[in-house]
Amino acid sequence: MDWNESRDLLWLAAILYGIGLVSGISLVSKNNKLVSSLLPLGIIIAGFVAQTQGLAIRGELVKGCPLGNGMERIQFILWSLVVGYLIIRVLFRLNLLGSFAAGAACIGGAISLSIPSLDFAYWKKDGYDGIFPNHWVELHASVAIFSYGIFGLLATVSVMYLIQQKALLAKRPGSLAPFLPSIQQLETAGSRLLLIGSVFLTCSIVVGSLDWTRPTGSVSYAKVVATIALWLAYCSLWYLHFRQKLFGQKFAKICIILFAVAILSLGVVRSAVTNDSPPTPQSPSSDVN
Repeated sequence: MDWNESRDLLWLAAILYGIGLVSGISLVSKNNKLVSSLLPLGIIIAGFVAQTQGLAIRGELVKGCPLGNGMERIQFILWSLVVGYLIIRVLFRLNLLGSFAAGAACIGGAISLSIPSLDFAYWKKDGYDGIFPNHWVELHASVAIFSYGIFGLLATVSVMYLIQQKALLAKRPGSLAPFLPSIQQLETAGSRLLLIGSVFLTCSIVVGSLDWTRPTGSVSYAKVVATIALWLAYCSLWYLHFRQKLFGQKFAKICIILFAVAILSLGVVRSAVTNDSPPTPQSPSSDVN
């Protein structure tokens, strides 16, 4: 393993997240609560450190926040998801949230690293001079992708909610439900994560609108439409939930569906200066917003 190679570190992070998932679920029923809670957390933190270092090395290579291809964007979303978990763990004692978050980070990370086309070397293009044209665009993109990570954590909490609700309705706790947080705790956490994610996404749009230095033709209208549509969807969801017109099972399912839509929209919401496919000799690459 090369400690100076970003992909090696990201693979290590995915493996550690997987170990965190397995250890968290296997130790949850143990009598020693200190071991069952701290051991998985320590493994997840180790994975987070490896992932952070991997993204930092890639950032130095591409001269900016690494968001230039599909693998980098997925990894940044998963990194944000884990950051969200580490923060929310201080505020809420949500049992098994770390295991579920680690599972999502493990699976998502492994998939992003296993598909070669997601990690094309855009920084090797002729004339490449950095991933973003200015700091406004870089801040806009990084905050937007960070909000996706928060929405990913919201989807994770929603999955836990559905598992807990199914167990309660069936009156059979199953193997995981007894160790999950209560319905009320998950509902509260979901509501706050939705608000936090919506605020970050709003900030990213505001910051993006401050970039008046780029010519109109360089802005992708598909990106603008996709971002605004997703923002409206999440803000509408928050409003309906705040007004208690949408909650419970329907709220949880919509949170999961919206996050899936957000991930699929990554093919449209491209980085500031890179294409999502490698340039071919026959057709020179052009900058796409």
